[in-house]
Amino acid sequence: MNRRSLLTGLSLAHFAQHVTNSLLSALLPFIRDAFVLSNTQAGFAVTAYTVASGVTNAPLGLLADRVGARRVIVGGLVLVGLSSAAIGLAPSYWWLLAALVVMGIASGTYHAPASALIAETFPFARRGVALGAHTTFGHLAFFAAPLAAGILALTGSWRVPYVTFAVAPLACALLLMRIAPPGVRAAERHAWLATFTDIGRVARSVGSLVSISIVAQVLLSSALAFLTLYLVDARGVAPAVAAALFGVPQLAGIVAAPLSGILSDRFGRPAVLLGALVLSGPAAWLLLALPIELAVVPLLLVGASMSFRATATEVLIIDTTPPTRRSTVLGSYYLVNQPVGGIAAPVFGAVADAAGIDAAFAWLVVGFLALSLVALVAAALGGARRRTQAIPVD
Repeated sequence: MNRRSLLTGLSLAHFAQHVTNSLLSALLPFIRDAFVLSNTQAGFAVTAYTVASGVTNAPLGLLADRVGARRVIVGGLVLVGLSSAAIGLAPSYWWLLAALVVMGIASGTYHAPASALIAETFPFARRGVALGAHTTFGHLAFFAAPLAAGILALTGSWRVPYVTFAVAPLACALLLMRIAPPGVRAAERHAWLATFTDIGRVARSVGSLVSISIVAQVLLSSALAFLTLYLVDARGVAPAVAAALFGVPQLAGIVAAPLSGILSDRFGRPAVLLGALVLSGPAAWLLLALPIELAVVPLLLVGASMSFRATATEVLIIDTTPPTRRSTVLGSYYLVNQPVGGIAAPVFGAVADAAGIDAAFAWLVVGFLALSLVALVAAALGGARRRTQAIPVD
């Protein structure tokens, strides 16, 4: 099997999956108006997708380790395409929620098995670069799809992008059936118990940074879920422009993801993770402090911080996990990481309904600044000085 062909195929599949599941937050102002929703109800729409995606990551990762990554990924891509079309045809809010849950479950089939396949194919010294390149295509989708969706929604309907873009994951499912290896591994007894041991090893390797990173993901999930609503309601941006601006952080990720992989291969995963956490606070503050005409600058910084943090954490987990359990352990990490952020979305929406979305974002920025300070203190106390390079286990 050609390494480059596999990486290209999985990168295209990564792009195709996110072409559809990146649309919700970008089109939220249009969807809110179409179904006459409150901010709290809009938050529950985000939760329906995010929690379904998060809680299924662990069992689907375990399934991929047992029956093969290719089967799980291909089946998930087909379901993502079908659920995208269902969202575009949703006649009611409850239909929308149900379709988002299905899309969330389908999305849980991709990241852990795909990352495990890449890690299995590329050696330790090149693993960060390969995973960073793969992540780049996800950022590209999160940038390009909302931009195109905003234009389509402005000229037609918010439903058109969901139905049109559903073709992409279906096409990539056919591609991966031809070029991806089965990825079947020998089953282990007590795999779940071993998984908790592996997660503990990851936590010990970087000290408190993993916990800080998960809290940062909670804040980031709320910020991104309501970013377009904040830009429309608090800053007076047109909905179509807000949808385009939603993709700007992902534009930074196109460069930051491979750069993060290169730097983590050279200087160690914990060092890159620390830098990303420190950057997140000032970047969030600039979004509120700068004039709206300069909003692109803090959005790019937020995207760079997000991409550096996510890539470094994922590669670190892979480095410290046995090959036979990588999909399972990555799925467990996403299980912890994603649902918590999704549950926070309706809470943030309720605060926005009660105090105003501008005030809610101000408190969010305070949280980001506090996390940056905590990360610096943890580093000063030696929590991030253990080892600058994880020891490979394969």
